[in-house]
Amino acid sequence: MEMIFLIIISLFVTCLCAWVRFQPSIQLSPIPIAGLLVVLSGSVLGHDFFNAPVGPIPITLDRLLLLVTFGVFGYLYLTQKEDLRPLNRLDVSILVLLGIIGLSTVTHNWRILDNMPASRLLFFNLMPVSLYWVMRTSRLQVSDLKFIAFTMALFGLYLGLTAIAEVKGLSSVIVPSYIMHSETTEFLGRGRGPFLNPVSNGIFLTTCFCFTLMWWPRCQTGGRALILTMALIMAIGVYSTLTRSTWLGLAGACALFIWLPSTQRARGMLIILATSLAILLLPIISEKVFSFKRDVNVTQNEMEKSAQMRPMFFLIAKNMFEDRPLMGCGFGQYAKAKNPYLTDPNSGVPLLITKDLMQHNVFLTYLTETGLVGLFALVLMLILMAGTSLNIWNNESLDLWARQFGLIGVVMLVCYFVNGLFHDVSIIPMQHTYMFFLLGLINNIKSNTQPFKVLSRVEATGPALFHETFATPGLHLQR
Repeated sequence: MEMIFLIIISLFVTCLCAWVRFQPSIQLSPIPIAGLLVVLSGSVLGHDFFNAPVGPIPITLDRLLLLVTFGVFGYLYLTQKEDLRPLNRLDVSILVLLGIIGLSTVTHNWRILDNMPASRLLFFNLMPVSLYWVMRTSRLQVSDLKFIAFTMALFGLYLGLTAIAEVKGLSSVIVPSYIMHSETTEFLGRGRGPFLNPVSNGIFLTTCFCFTLMWWPRCQTGGRALILTMALIMAIGVYSTLTRSTWLGLAGACALFIWLPSTQRARGMLIILATSLAILLLPIISEKVFSFKRDVNVTQNEMEKSAQMRPMFFLIAKNMFEDRPLMGCGFGQYAKAKNPYLTDPNSGVPLLITKDLMQHNVFLTYLTETGLVGLFALVLMLILMAGTSLNIWNNESLDLWARQFGLIGVVMLVCYFVNGLFHDVSIIPMQHTYMFFLLGLINNIKSNTQPFKVLSRVEATGPALFHETFATPGLHLQR
């Protein structure tokens, strides 16, 4: 089965080059679709599937496809079929954050722990931002957004079914096979997906869940039944991650995805429904939520100890921040710089048990490694991301597809924030690549609204349920 993926990748690259060269009359743009394939190949066919140690940088399929994407964009730019856009505030905030991280890396020992700081800078920051830049400046149209939404909905179905099969131990139906047979046994027994990480899988599943719901107002009864079925499989997939933060992320993201388009009357009903469910279900599920065995190789007692460590991570970060409040200890230096703080006699807790663990909060990671300067740059970027996404959603002159991508931006932000409170999502596989891919598309829509303007607005003919739960007052679909 793995060979099928390789054949598909090869065919796609060939078709992409022919597409750009001969310019067939197809209503899709090559760059956004190439960027989508970078995300998908990095997710399913990433380092654990294939890597070739050529020089200091291992070659993987997604990195090769990223180079192909750059080459195609360069060719289109030289032939004046693509152009560059002027910088806006979100662009500047990303460049500032990247500059702070880069400066912090090169001014410290970036060779420690087998070049970990340099690897984090390159693979988790420079490469995702380079993909962002191509997506942000490429020519984008509504048909591209439709294709991406359709593909991500199908990808979410794959991730959901795979996560369920993992928990049930059905290794024979899981593709690629490394998901169950990888040398990486951490999180084994949970729905960690092709990322080998349940948090990454949960974030992808949550956004794919919302990509699936994007199709709701465009379908009739049969199509909506299919949408609900797919969404249910993805929700069960998120549950199968057995990770509380992904559950919270799904709940928060879906609440906003439904809340923002709803009418005032529907919002009142949603508040009543959510409150009633919370009152009824909390006593039943609270014990399972706060104490349960998850990993195959980890006992329930060890799981409970893991949860008890989180105040220790905060205490270590607090002490490190007090010593270096402005610039931090250096990007990627936490694993080494924390050691002197693990023997604090005044802590009253055994901090040494966290010696082999990384920080479990992305904001504390930035605070300890890059100080207030880096944390402020990260928060500023996230705030501008939220503002850009909401601005697109609230712009009723845009096509509904474009507006819904604004909602997807909000969903990604919720996932990043909620999961980031419990995990360092900046070092989780594919998270920054996926986030900056979506962010590039969203900023592209924001900075060039002309291709997404609604030319004729007519009353939608769908059932009234759409107007109650997935439409704002005055919003009409383009026929």
